Formats: sequence, C-alpha cells, structure tokens
Amino acid sequence: MQLNTFSQKTIKHVENINNHHYFACIPQKGNPNCSDQEKINISHESSLSQKTISNNSYSHQTNGTYYKKHSIIFRELRSISNQSHNNQIEEISKAFVFRIKSKNHIKNEPPGNDQVEQNQNERKTKDLVKVLRDMQKKRQEYTQKKLFVPKSPIPILKNQNTKIQEDVQIAKSQNQVKKLPKIYTKQAPVIIEVLEQYEPLSKSSRLQGNGIGEDPFQVKLTRYYQFLFKFQCNHLFYVKQSQVRSQSYYIEGITENEMIIKELMRKRWWWCESIEKTDDVQFYWSQRSNSQFLYRQKIRVLFDESQNKVVDPFNLDNYEEQIKFAIEHKLLLIAPSGRLHNHIEINQLIGFKKTFIKFLEQYASLLNIDLFQFFPYSIIISSQQDPKLNLFLTQQKNQNSLWIVKPGEWANNGQFLKICQNVKQVQDFIVSEFKNHDHTFETLVIQKYIKPLLYYKRKFDLYTYLLISQINGVVRVYFYDEVYGRTSSKEYNEHDLDPLIHFTNSQIQRESKGFSLQEPGNKLSIDKLQEFFVQFKLNFKETVIPQLKAIAIHAIKAVFTHLVVKDHNFEIIGLNYIIDQEFKPWLVELNLNPSFVPDSPYHQRVITQMLDNALYLTIDLIYPPPSLWPSNKKQLIDRFSLQNKFQALIDSRFDAEMLIELFEKK
Repeated sequence: MQLNTFSQKTIKHVENINNHHYFACIPQKGNPNCSDQEKINISHESSLSQKTISNNSYSHQTNGTYYKKHSIIFRELRSISNQSHNNQIEEISKAFVFRIKSKNHIKNEPPGNDQVEQNQNERKTKDLVKVLRDMQKKRQEYTQKKLFVPKSPIPILKNQNTKIQEDVQIAKSQNQVKKLPKIYTKQAPVIIEVLEQYEPLSKSSRLQGNGIGEDPFQVKLTRYYQFLFKFQCNHLFYVKQSQVRSQSYYIEGITENEMIIKELMRKRWWWCESIEKTDDVQFYWSQRSNSQFLYRQKIRVLFDESQNKVVDPFNLDNYEEQIKFAIEHKLLLIAPSGRLHNHIEINQLIGFKKTFIKFLEQYASLLNIDLFQFFPYSIIISSQQDPKLNLFLTQQKNQNSLWIVKPGEWANNGQFLKICQNVKQVQDFIVSEFKNHDHTFETLVIQKYIKPLLYYKRKFDLYTYLLISQINGVVRVYFYDEVYGRTSSKEYNEHDLDPLIHFTNSQIQRESKGFSLQEPGNKLSIDKLQEFFVQFKLNFKETVIPQLKAIAIHAIKAVFTHLVVKDHNFEIIGLNYIIDQEFKPWLVELNLNPSFVPDSPYHQRVITQMLDNALYLTIDLIYPPPSLWPSNKKQLIDRFSLQNKFQALIDSRFDAEMLIELFEKK
C-alpha cells in the first residue's frame, strides 16, 4: 500500500488498471461492518461508478459497497480536514470507494460532447465578463468628465405650490457644454386623476392647505358639505356621508311651469326621475298638494322642549369634526330614507282668502295692533243678504275709491278678479254672482284698492317668495331677499278699469301687445328698484325690504300655530306687495303655487336661484350628494352655488311656544 497526501488525509492507493482510476477510502458511518475486501471491487468498478453517478440519493449500495455523490464526499473531506490538525488520524479501516480520474487519464481520454459544450460556455462567460468590465470602466470615465449624467426614469412629484427647480441642460457640442441658470417657477396645483370611475373624497384638512393633491373639485364639494351641515344643525339632525347614493323623484303633470325644477333635479345627478308615481319615490313634486302622500307621513308637534336649543357649527373643516360635533350636541342621526313633498297642509290656512283674513284679524286683536295698517281693508261676504254687505254699503257709500272683489276660497295669480269703481258697482256685481247658480265659490272677499306709487306713469308692485320647511319636527320660515318689481303695460288711469292697467300679474300682462316693450318681461330688477327710489331719497334695500319682512312675519305668525307639522315637507309661497303714494308697503295677498314660468332672462335667473336655494334647504339636507362622483359629473359642482338668499324669519324652536301661549288667551 502506498500513502499519498490528499487534503492531509491517508488514502489507499489502488493499482492503476486500464482507466487509470484512483479510489479514495473514506470513513463511512452508515456501514460499520463492511470489510476491507468489500470496499474495493475492481472488476465491477466501472458499472458501480456509473450507478453511483446516476443515483440521485445521498448514497447507493451495491453488493455491500456504498458510493456517495462527489459533492457529499468533498464536503465530508473538508469537515474531516478541519477536525484533524497535526496530521493525526487513525488508519481508515472502514471506507467506501470514490473514483478520481488521474491527469494522465484526462490527457489520454478524448473529450466528450458535454465537455466541449462546457468549455465553450466557460469561454463565452469570460468574454462577457470582460465586456461588462470595459463598459463599467468607460461609464466611470464619462461620468467624471460630466458628459453623461444618469437620470431616474421615475419622475418625482414635488410640491406644486412651492418653487420647483427645473434643471435645464443643453449640450451644444461634445467639446463645449454650457449650463443654463436654474429656473424657479410656480405651477398650478395638479389634479390627481384616478384610473377608476370614481374618486374618493380626501380629508378637507389636506384640501384646505396648499399641499400635494389639492383638488379644486374636492375643495368645492367639501365646502358644500359644510354649507349643508350648518342648516342640518338648525334642524337638529345630521346625515352620514355615503360613497354612492341614488334616489328617485316624480314630477306630476310636467308643464312649462315645471321645466326649471326638472332642470335643477338633473343637476342633482344622484337623483333618478321616476316615470310613474309610485310609493317608492323619495321626492314628489306637484302643483297641488297630494293628500295621500301627506297622509302617510309622521305627524309631529309644533313645539318640543327637547328641541329648544341652538346649535351653531362654526369652523368645522372636515367630516370627522362634523360627526364629532353632532354627537357631542346630541343631534339626531337621520338615515336618508324619508319622503319629501313640495307642499304642506296649509291650503285651508292661506289658499283660502277668507280663512287667512280671519286668522289675521284674530292675530291683530290679540296683539292689539291695527291690521289694516299693513293689510288692505277687507270683508267676507257669504250671501247677498249678508249683514256685513249692508254695513259695508252704509260705511263706504261716500268713499271715492276703487274696490276689488275676488272669491273667498281658491283664487291664484290674479285669476277671477273684478275691479269696481265705487260701492254701487260692488253691490251689483255681488248680487249678480250669487244669483248665478253655476258659481263655484261659497264666499266673496271685498278688498280696498291701494292707490299705487307709479313707476314712470305706470303701476308696479313688488314680488318675492317665502319658504316654509318642516324637517325633523323643526318648522322654519325663510324670506327671499331678491325682491323684484312687476310693471303694467299701460299708463295708469284710475278711471279706466282696464285690467292691463291695474293688475301686474304675468298671466294678465302677457295678453297685452305692449308686453316687454319697456322692460324685458315687464320685470324690474332689485338694482333698478334701488335706482328708482334714490330720487325719493330712499334706500330700497335698507329701508323698504326690512318693512316687507316685518309684514311677512305678521302674516305667517297669524297662521303658524295652526300648521300641521309632518316630516319632511316644504312650501313655496308668493308674496305680493304694493307701495302706496306715501311710500308705505302693503301686503296684497299670498299666493300658493306661484308661477315659475320666466318672462325674461333676469326673471329666469331669479326663479332658478330661488328654487335652487329652496332645494338646498330641504331635499339636499336629507339627501346630500355622495362623496364619490363619476368623472363625467364633476363639472356639475360649479353649478352648486353657496350663495343663499333665503333669510330665516321664524323658527319653531323659539317662536312656537310664545305663539301657542298667545292664541290660548282667546
């Protein structure tokens, strides 16, 4: 046996036979009973080697001999080498055979196909490494000369409201590079678009600042939410925002009078128009009140002590603060599932002239005020034998004034009006009407004609609107500040009883050939009225309009305690005033179902804004817009103006208790 050094281990030399193979005797722990003769089997060495190489397991046993894979063998050899330091190792008695080809064998043996392919791959790898090293070296050289500046392929979004540094580099030639000075510009805020149908509403605290992601659309939407939350607090409730919302509305009998309201509902894209009138619609609009719709609503008391409180949300910037504020003040959380109607049960109170006059007389007597200081002298006649008719004829027979006669039940927009020049004509007209068995009225109202202040020799009156809302048991009355004038088409002449001279209603004036010849639609804007009253040293906006509001308060308080409160409804009422020759305003009448047909561009703007404000204060409080808007609807946010011209006059939380006590005195 010959000793060779192999990784500082003792190996057994085996005679070089044929293939010039060496066999290493390595300790094997798996077979301690293996003898030395069984370790080496030269005759079967070739076949055993092939089996060992082709075997994928850790070791393989054939005829009592164990063969391990090359990687396992060398790993154990390194382990044994580390454990024995001073060439101190015992004689290896139990081992298995590992074949190592000698150098002579490698030289004499012709290379196989696998070996040739492996050599080629190694050569290609070396060439590729060399090329990469050359490229890296050139890159470093160019970088040092500043001829090559690497740029990141990912653009970095910087703060758009601060100064943004733009690096401009212009290379004129390879030998000469000129650097331009740095330019600082302020760019407009970038609107971040999302590749989805909807975009979530970000926090308003982020939007209020000048930081990244400030979206003008979301800023406007957040402000609109703040606007609605303020009026929700006036009604002592709040509604949680939802990402998606859809409701249905129904407009009964769509005519020219409903075209504006239909257009305003289209702007509220989260509402869907229902073709048929069903019980599932959340908003029902009609010219006349629907008693069946109102009958299904919950009745509330006019005054509730639990609601006698003031909640004023100020400087609440985001939705989280609004919810916290609502919970702290114990506001009622309302689910957006209520039903709304554009009418309340007020027809018997205001729609009937005779009923409204009776309530006015009762209210004036309780307050000990003169009713006919702001309301024209009026009496109700039930028949031609009514004693009040004889009293009227006796008291007013020497009065040289005009009189108006109209039905005591349903009359609207200047219809069924009769102007009389003296009391004798009044008597004749009343007697003839009651003798007519086809008449549809039960009573007639005689009202004194107010001699008007003339607008350049023509009669004019003032017109505006009241809004009565009933939401969450809180009744509020609003006065619309945009007061406009209506003129007649002919010059005034008290001896001429032509309706085109004395009645400024649009339904009557449209019949005149002179309609819109002097003013578009025979309408005077509030600015025109302001200019007109300057010649009398009067400020129309600061002097006349406050008087109109005071009269409206008296008119509504007279019927306020008789209101039937239900959730959730509203009513729009037209107010018709006359300014007499002494610049004193008079309330002529209240009109239910006022006309919304515009006569001029200015008139259309007034009606549109008034109706839009009315929807802000009613249906938008119960059904606010969702927080997620489709991309094709975002341009509609510009049509939601935060300018509200309705001013609150009466609130049931503070006025109802006093009025109830007042009317209980009777």
